[in-house]
Amino acid sequence: MNLPELPAKASRSELRKAMLRLRLEMHRQELRHETLVLLQPLRQAQHFGRHWREELRDSNAPLWAAGGALLLATLGMRRGHWRRWLRIALIAFPLLRRHPPRPPASDRAERG
Repeated sequence: MNLPELPAKASRSELRKAMLRLRLEMHRQELRHETLVLLQPLRQAQHFGRHWREELRDSNAPLWAAGGALLLATLGMRRGHWRRWLRIALIAFPLLRRHPPRPPASDRAERG
């Protein structure tokens, strides 16, 4: 924070203005700090999501999702409904493989 330059013989009004500027700057910094404190859980959640997307990027997660849907269809559904769930799993599998997770916003900004 830069302190305002005051002449040696500053008037009372100039001193008041300088004091008001200092107080406003202090409030601005307090608000910034409180905002950072409040947004910390959100940043942690974003980091957690980004970490797991990176971990799952080259894995067989879509295959596991389709297999899980098939397992739920065969074990948990009544007779006759499992075909519908199998069809949904088989449709979802190529779609999940085709669209990998998007890179984080910071990576897109560096590239573009």
